[in-house]
Amino acid sequence: MIAYFPAIYPDELVYSWLCRYYVHSGFFSSKSAMQELYCKRSDNPSKEFIGNLNSEAKVRIGKLYSLRELVLNHTMYPQYARFIPLEQKKTALYRLEHDNCDVHHLFCVLPRTDGEQYLRFCPLCAQEDRETYGETYWHRKHQIRNMSVCTKHRCRLVESSVLAKSEQSFVFNPAEHFISCDKVIFEEDPQMIRFASYLEDVFDAPMDLHNDIPVSSILYDGMSRTKYLKPSGRSRYTKMLADDLNVFYRDMGLHTIASMHQIQRAFLGSRFDFTVVCQIAFFLGMDSKELTSPTLTMTQIQQERDSHYMKDTSPVDWVQLDADTAPILEKVLQSVYDGTANENGRPERVSERLVYREMNLLGHQLENMPRCKAIFEQYTESYPESWARKIIWAYQRLRAQGKPFYWSDIRGISGVKKKKFLLTIPYLVKHTDDDTAGRIISMIALGKKPGVP
Repeated sequence: MIAYFPAIYPDELVYSWLCRYYVHSGFFSSKSAMQELYCKRSDNPSKEFIGNLNSEAKVRIGKLYSLRELVLNHTMYPQYARFIPLEQKKTALYRLEHDNCDVHHLFCVLPRTDGEQYLRFCPLCAQEDRETYGETYWHRKHQIRNMSVCTKHRCRLVESSVLAKSEQSFVFNPAEHFISCDKVIFEEDPQMIRFASYLEDVFDAPMDLHNDIPVSSILYDGMSRTKYLKPSGRSRYTKMLADDLNVFYRDMGLHTIASMHQIQRAFLGSRFDFTVVCQIAFFLGMDSKELTSPTLTMTQIQQERDSHYMKDTSPVDWVQLDADTAPILEKVLQSVYDGTANENGRPERVSERLVYREMNLLGHQLENMPRCKAIFEQYTESYPESWARKIIWAYQRLRAQGKPFYWSDIRGISGVKKKKFLLTIPYLVKHTDDDTAGRIISMIALGKKPGVP
């Protein structure tokens, strides 16, 4: 029975709050705490959101805080939903409150880059937390993508040893146990401090759940006051903007700088990534309120829409588009293939449909892009071969835990149905050593035989 929940701290991640519940309640293991909180053993909550709470936990938490309040003020929802269309924004909020769903179906969640693999903290915030509350916690704003500075203390954030993305073997990692007294390094670049403050202002602004002004129109209006848009409003100098933006942020040392392709998709309203939009707007000199509380008229919105006709009538430079897209496509497909794009780390099959969706290409355009097509073909495989890779991944994850496991455990986390297992056997030896393949085949054949750690 859930008897006690601690108060949630300002700007605390729900994950951090549940970590403190785990400690304060005296659980012996994360597994025991998860059984109290979540619906079933296979639920693997995201560290950025809440997860599939059971009915008792929802009732108990609901007496303290509404789930909507937790989603808006204590998860990373403002980062992923800030710029998406209004109906999608409302749907995502509702589903995060009421349903158990993969957040990848609600938002675009980009793979993490170096510098964003682990939960971050500010040493001075941790010190103040301990003085004020007797313990520290994981601050939400410290986890914003491309946030490298604590705006309160103007010092650099430090990476902990706790992975930011969810792991297959989910554990509660309380900040108090994983944040040490690190050396404080103050940020000397005033531009980096201003950019961090800009990210924070946009992230912290109230979420508008009534107006639906496209972010493409907002950025177009910001561009209209610069050299990157002709006075007629018909021609955008996107490549010049991308080149200048890259130099600007490269000197600042950001973890991830918006690419030409990402900038194009933001201007066309087909992608709404928080850090890409913020980088463009900050570079163009736009006030943060222009992003969070836009006041564009329908005439201004229509001007931006009318400007898109050039996209359909201008000839496409396929050589340049192929060259610009190829390195991005390589990273996207590799992350899908090896599982780094997935919250639980499971590898997935690369399909032509995925390529067209992720790269925002129209039908058959890949035929005009030989470099991109060659990259796609490197990752092309049959369904049985992709199932084999998933089974190997599941087997290795389970074996690494050092506990006995069964073929049903492999099936559970790989997502491969039992009737498909036999089709994967010819591909097992292609993707792993003979000994591992033999062990997997034996487990499938014998059914209930546990794996040997």
